[in-house]
Amino acid sequence: LTAAMVYVWGCGDDSTTGGNNTGGTAPTLNMRVGSIYTFNIDSLGLSGSVTKTSLKTINTYLAQGTYYGQTNAFQVYTETKDTITNVSLGTDTFYVRYDGGKFYQYGVLQLISPTIPASWDLVADFNVSQGTVFTIADNVPINIGSITGATANITGKIAADTTFNTYGWGNVGINCYRSEIVADIIFSGFSLGKVYVDYYIGDNDPTTNPSGMVRVKLRPVNLGVYTQAGVDQYLQRAVYP
Repeated sequence: LTAAMVYVWGCGDDSTTGGNNTGGTAPTLNMRVGSIYTFNIDSLGLSGSVTKTSLKTINTYLAQGTYYGQTNAFQVYTETKDTITNVSLGTDTFYVRYDGGKFYQYGVLQLISPTIPASWDLVADFNVSQGTVFTIADNVPINIGSITGATANITGKIAADTTFNTYGWGNVGINCYRSEIVADIIFSGFSLGKVYVDYYIGDNDPTTNPSGMVRVKLRPVNLGVYTQAGVDQYLQRAVYP
């Protein structure tokens, strides 16, 4: 579980491409330096079970500037802790940006496989209408478990304009868009199955609503030859400067 969460925020180098369809309406986002987002973490079993854990992740928006060749990006420091022992399980720094109706995170595809080189990965394209599939990357070399030499064709879509409730701190509703990212795993010309990541982006409606990444869910993986439990990291509390 801890390793899976590290992949969410992993960093590296290289680059990939994004979609360029038109037809949607881009929301307004207001990410702010100094904001602190605290997340709960649940483990998602292959049978559909949900197990709450003692783990929490705290993301702090440190700065806004030019990172990995892109301007107006946000540098976010992240730490995952066990709240029972108060032991830090790992820290990292990741980067997000919102430009021209498109939301990017540097290295987010490493959640699907840590062997994918990090890049400014397209997470959501609000220029396309809801439900329309856009291309994120094709023929990406990956390794999953004992599977080596496979590739992934990765697509996304704005699946829903939705709301979820926080847990353990006020139980307030968080308005957001769910971007469904799908990786079709290809090996020797055949599809082994698909890996799903749901990436939730909060907007500025209302103005008190947290903007940016408010939830990431890696659904349980079942490729027949490889299985893995899922993980759900969802916002508990947001504090602004």
